[in-house]
Amino acid sequence: MRLFILFLSFISVFSVNAQRNCTSALHTAMPVISSQSNSMSPEKIITIPVVVHVVYNNTAENISEAQIISQITSLNADFAKSNNDFSKVPSVFAKLAANTSIRFELAKTDPMGKSTTGIIRKKSTRMMWTDDDKIKYLANGGSTTWDARSYLNIWVCNTVPGLTGYASFPGADRAVDGIVIRYDAFGSVGKVVAPFNLGRTLTHEVGHWMGLKHLWGDQQCGDDGIEDTPKQRSGNSGTPVFPKTTACNSTSDGEMFMNFMDFTNDASMGMFTAGQKTAMRTQFEINGKRSTILNSKALAPAWNNNMEPEILTVNTRDIVVYPNPVQSGNIKLLVNTNLGSNGKNYAIISSNGQIVKTGHLLEMEEDINVQSLAPGIYQIRLTDIASNSSTKFVKQ
Repeated sequence: MRLFILFLSFISVFSVNAQRNCTSALHTAMPVISSQSNSMSPEKIITIPVVVHVVYNNTAENISEAQIISQITSLNADFAKSNNDFSKVPSVFAKLAANTSIRFELAKTDPMGKSTTGIIRKKSTRMMWTDDDKIKYLANGGSTTWDARSYLNIWVCNTVPGLTGYASFPGADRAVDGIVIRYDAFGSVGKVVAPFNLGRTLTHEVGHWMGLKHLWGDQQCGDDGIEDTPKQRSGNSGTPVFPKTTACNSTSDGEMFMNFMDFTNDASMGMFTAGQKTAMRTQFEINGKRSTILNSKALAPAWNNNMEPEILTVNTRDIVVYPNPVQSGNIKLLVNTNLGSNGKNYAIISSNGQIVKTGHLLEMEEDINVQSLAPGIYQIRLTDIASNSSTKFVKQ
């Protein structure tokens, strides 16, 4: 009983004296930020398909659709410099602010080509999550990453006290690429709790997902590599008063604590700079780490809604094949379980029980060439784990 009381006391202290804590810099090696753009117009709208994985242990954590939509709305406003509170940004910094011309939309089509709301709900026996990426695997009670080349994956859950969110940087392993946000710091309505109740936790983490560093570069008196963000001593918290000067930045303008890449409360944030805009958009250039997002079909109409139900039946704990049906070339095999360090074997079996192809998987998503298979219905099975790890696909 004493341990339980102490735990409740700790939670209460955390709730009253909440401070933003983002572990993204520790979680993934920091990328080199380039401010050079190749060919994309700086005003061309980049639209990013989003899938929200709500992983909950109780009803409070199973946040409403309204809360999710409020977060997408806030995110779009922040990235468009149309946030209602932009006027609070001091004029010396407001002149550096930019509309990034990046917007976000819940996915309309899932990786199998089926219609989706862009929201996945997964009940889990796990009560809290930390920054170890386990939430991104069904085997751990989490929800499997959708193809990170085509979707921004966001997991909403109950994190350990002190952790509001973390993100992977461009170039991360596709199996874990995405953002994790605490459920009561996600959006602006519903279960949100001040001071992180305006959706800025996700705005901050999306900045990381697009390659931005913290303003201080996670070093004392460090730098983020962006020319128009002032040097900063370290992360600011709470509600600083302008101007805030330190030995690291002794100019009259002080530190840009209202930038989305600082640690201040949501109500104290309000801007990205033009330099940050360029750095983020560079990730979507031809050779950028996020360029595949521009070819995503996640916002296009679904393409396999007319398939027979028995062919579409998939055990979501195991494996998924798409496109389904396939006419020629490759199918993609998405494995919803941990492959381990040695990978897993698979077999493709025809309708008469004959094994027509075998192979070995090392990644959670791999292409398999089925060009030589005759038209028909096939089963694909992982041969060295549970017998229910299989699904069907149609070769036309």
